Amino acid sequence: MGMTDGTLRAFLAALFRTAVDAAHPASCLPPLLPPPEKGRVILLAAGKAAGSMAETAENFYLDQMRLAPDRLSGVAVARHGYGRPTRVVRMIEAGHPVPDAAGLEAAQKALDLADGAGPDDLVLVLMSGGASANWIAPADGVSFADKQAVTRALLRSGAHIGEINTLRKHLSRIKGGRLARRAHPARLATIAISDVPGDDPSAIGSGPTVPDPTTLADARAIVAKFKLDLPETVIRALNDTANESPKLGDAAFAGTTFALAARPADSLRAVEQAVRDGGYECISLGPNVEGEAREVAAAHAAMARDLRAQGRRAVLISGGELTVTMRGQGRGGPN
Repeated sequence: MGMTDGTLRAFLAALFRTAVDAAHPASCLPPLLPPPEKGRVILLAAGKAAGSMAETAENFYLDQMRLAPDRLSGVAVARHGYGRPTRVVRMIEAGHPVPDAAGLEAAQKALDLADGAGPDDLVLVLMSGGASANWIAPADGVSFADKQAVTRALLRSGAHIGEINTLRKHLSRIKGGRLARRAHPARLATIAISDVPGDDPSAIGSGPTVPDPTTLADARAIVAKFKLDLPETVIRALNDTANESPKLGDAAFAGTTFALAARPADSLRAVEQAVRDGGYECISLGPNVEGEAREVAAAHAAMARDLRAQGRRAVLISGGELTVTMRGQGRGGPN
């Protein structure tokens, strides 16, 4: 006897929760948290999971490690509605995908805390999807309004997330490895929950603590490719060698560490098992699906129809980051 619509919906909702639980900071973050140095723990978190990551790290250091509260400080920024009740770390909610003034404040606070870190301190950076928009620190000569205009133009252009981040990195004082420079010579540890195909550290949150493989020339090529109409201040910034991002071998990265707490593949693996446990065949398209959203959606729907026509009891799962090219008055962006 087949499931009712309500039972099927409940089953699919349970699969979604399984995926989220596999990547939730409470389960994946504690084993990776480094012990404190002789000095302070300075916690800098950004992205949609920043509140949960900061909350989990606070519980670890204050309750498990018995760190004195005056040795822990920091700031966490997540998109509006994603804040958590942190105890010591300041929680800020900011705009996403178009940055707002709260993101500007959060980034400046993070930079100030990094600037104040000494050689005995641990700067712990906790990254998750959305950090690129939540940490907004325009390069010198580029205004906040200019940076918002760039983001809107990119979201409407059909550029994929890698191209979007390449421009972001070269118009920022925090992205593309620059936060590592600000934290030096403190010990710097980064832990990330990946939301990007391939789990490239330099792509997660636009890689504020890792070497940047992209260049100003790459950024200018993207402007030309999509014929972006950008403010003159932005064009000047992209031609200013002072805005080149730090590369592999830069002293700022000596002794730094980077770890992945969770990846899309981990969530898909957990769901795959739950599908089989529920008595269904699992058809996984993997964690790295990319392309135009309207085309990928049609392909998914066609596969689902084919499976049904064959009478197969199957669940289709996939992960990745798609692109929406604007054709009307919507907001666009990866989806």
